[in-house]
Amino acid sequence: MPDTREELLKDITLWANDSTAACVLWLCGLAGTGKSTVSRSFADRLAKAGKVVISFFISRRHGDQGSSLHTIIHTLASELARVHEAARTVILQALESHSQIHDLNLDQQVNLLLLEPLKAISASGTGAATVLILDALDECDNPAALVGDGCLAKLIPVLGDRASLGNVKLFLTSRPLTTIDTALRPFLDRLGQEVRLHEIPTTDDIRTYLSRSLSDIRQLRELPSDWPSAADLNSLVNRAGSLFIYAATVIRHIREDEYAPHERLAEILSVQTTSSKDGSPYEEADKLYLDVLSLSVGPKQPKSLTDRVRQIIAVVVLARAPMSTRMISDLLEIDHGTVRRIVTGLGAVWVTSASESEPIVVYHKSFPDFILDITRCTDQRFVVDCSVGHERLAAGCLHVLNSLLVRDICKIPILAGQELPRHDSINYIKATLAHHVPPALHYSTVHLLHHLAEIAVGDISQALVNNLQVFCQEKLMFWLELTCLVGPTTLSDLIIQLTGFPAEILVSTLSVLVGKCT
Repeated sequence: MPDTREELLKDITLWANDSTAACVLWLCGLAGTGKSTVSRSFADRLAKAGKVVISFFISRRHGDQGSSLHTIIHTLASELARVHEAARTVILQALESHSQIHDLNLDQQVNLLLLEPLKAISASGTGAATVLILDALDECDNPAALVGDGCLAKLIPVLGDRASLGNVKLFLTSRPLTTIDTALRPFLDRLGQEVRLHEIPTTDDIRTYLSRSLSDIRQLRELPSDWPSAADLNSLVNRAGSLFIYAATVIRHIREDEYAPHERLAEILSVQTTSSKDGSPYEEADKLYLDVLSLSVGPKQPKSLTDRVRQIIAVVVLARAPMSTRMISDLLEIDHGTVRRIVTGLGAVWVTSASESEPIVVYHKSFPDFILDITRCTDQRFVVDCSVGHERLAAGCLHVLNSLLVRDICKIPILAGQELPRHDSINYIKATLAHHVPPALHYSTVHLLHHLAEIAVGDISQALVNNLQVFCQEKLMFWLELTCLVGPTTLSDLIIQLTGFPAEILVSTLSVLVGKCT
């Protein structure tokens, strides 16, 4: 929102333009303090000023590909090529010289796709600052590798060579995780600086956001001009503390109630849920999440409903790729209308769509953190046990695979002794997969092994073992066939995942596999 975080944005903009300032700035802050919002505002401000801005917002919302090291490098390179002709020329030359550039090691890729293009930008003589923005390092699939051994470890030391690179700055954000701090510290001591977002006063900014947002709701719903009262606004500001996510969730929660938003605000302010973590910065946010969950099921609802709510939440927060309501319905074997109503009732914590095929996107990582932590989610009806959740997801994957898998499900010509279209075989396979393989089947094919490997021994049900045996006896070869098409899993990947299985599942699976091979 305009007029919030102005002092911080002014300071980091000055840093970006100062050719003598440190080349790396790490903005760290607790979940919910507004790091990504600052990153986006910073990027917009620099772009409007004509700076070369290359940004990547790391996220697992889009599955593994949104947070992998290779994706980060390739996306940054793509953005460099898009915004600067000199960089584009160098990158195209690299691609022509190395047709399989994705097979090169990380050192080579960083050099060819990032460092050489940055040198080309500097040599072009534009003189403008180039700013690389990497938001949410903690969302990377291996943040320690990204910083300590991978892309950044190769990039940061070279940024100090202003003779060849010019004024290139690297802006990083993450939660204050020990793994990231330990990996970054050697670079920060020599070439960087650190800003702790959660230690910067935010009261005025949060008050501005809440006041304007509630004013919009007041006008939209034609509420009295004195709503909310100064006392109620002050109470919300105090509850928010330093967490913008609390303020944003409050506004979504109130806005959802089309008929009585003033009563929804009163309910929020009346909540006295006891937290087991006195003094935690998330105490008020946790109370709000508990209120949202309680209102989603209403009073005196049967246990079966709260069980379904918990199962659906578990699927959304534990899934390896974004889930739509149709996929959840197929995996959990719950009527789609029921799934739709439950998901819609939790609109304060995630983005939903009228389309059954659109993915559900959690607004903020603080919600999964909350719902998976038994000391924070104190209402046992809703807390998600990771192992139990993965068991349910594995069972759902097996149900889908056992129900839908058949030989040559995609009707690929080569399996019938015919040739693939030579001019565009890759796009042909992609289109064929989209036509013949429903999203739930695609997900189950790719991620079954992961969910099986995450189940604790005590949570393995006999029904799961039985369904796995049916899968191995009747569907295994069809699954391997489809796995080869959806890629990029290799046989070595499958073996590595098998080694992480609980013994009960591994023995059961291997006994069937041996039987099929003899």
